[in-house]
This record gives sequence, C-alpha cells and structure tokens, in this order.
Amino acid sequence: MDEEMTKSEEQHLTLQKALQQCELVQNMIDISISSLEGLRTKCATSNDLTQQEIRTLEGKLVKYFSRQLSCKSKVALEERSEELDCFPRLGDWFRIVNIRKEITQEMSPGEVTLEGLLGLSEEEVCEAVQKFGANEEECARLNASLSCLRKAHQTGRGKTGEDEDRGDGTKKCSGGSQTT
Repeated sequence: MDEEMTKSEEQHLTLQKALQQCELVQNMIDISISSLEGLRTKCATSNDLTQQEIRTLEGKLVKYFSRQLSCKSKVALEERSEELDCFPRLGDWFRIVNIRKEITQEMSPGEVTLEGLLGLSEEEVCEAVQKFGANEEECARLNASLSCLRKAHQTGRGKTGEDEDRGDGTKKCSGGSQTT
C-alpha cells in the first residue's frame, strides 16, 4: 500500500481539520456570546467590574473570530465546502457588536458576509448595512469592531483576550462597548 497521500487526500484532510477547528471555536463563540448578552442585560453596565468583564469577553470573541478566519484561509477557495463557508457567522458578529436583529433579518443568506465586510472601507461598510436599516451609531460600532478584527487577523493576535488601554478612557478593540 502506498504510504504517500495524494494531493486530493491532503486537501480533504486540511478541509476536515479546518472545519473541525471552526466548529470547536464556534462552540466557544456561542458560550461567550451568551455570557456577553447576560452581562449586558442582567448586570448594571455602569459598574466597572461589569464593563471590564464585557471588554474581556469582547476581546476573546475577536480572538475566536480571528481563529476561524485563519483556519478557513488555510483551505483553498476551490476546496472549501458549504459547511466551512458558513464560518465565521455574520449574525454572531452583529450580536457582539450589538446590531439590531432586524438588520440581519433583512439580509438574504450570503448577501453580506463578515469576510466581505472586512474587505470594505468604512464608508462602504456603512453603505452595505444602512440599506438594511442600520443607523450611524451601529455603523460606527461595526467599523470599530471590524478594525479590531482586521488587526487581530493580520497580526495573528489571539494569544490573549485582553485589550490595550489607550490612556484616554477607551480600550482598543472591544466589540460593542468602547468606553469605560
């Protein structure tokens, strides 16, 4: 029996590994989003400890989405399955950034993707989501969060969930809550 793997077998293995990793990370995303939404709705968001915990979760979520993007990018476009193409999930990103559900519901599946938004300028991002009803505040939050995700993905960050303090009362690269 030939011990060398064919190119097709290697590609299938890479796809399987990427899919498995994306699904594992998705489980972490689901748990973290649930915790984040609980903090936002059940705790006093003016409390310093609550704000710190929200920022920590947002930072971890940026890291998780960056991991999904990295895993997916290891598979050639022509080799990706529909299942892999579902990652990362735009609806989940909108939940982190606190974009109204109605906006996501207006979009046809695949019409707007997180990867697609990452490739747009800030103005283009706003145009893309305003046609579905997003307001200026939501556009600003979305652009700030996309900037953080771009930075995390490009630099390969993802080792910690901590954000850097700018020194002006705001944090670099949290999802929805930008001020302390």
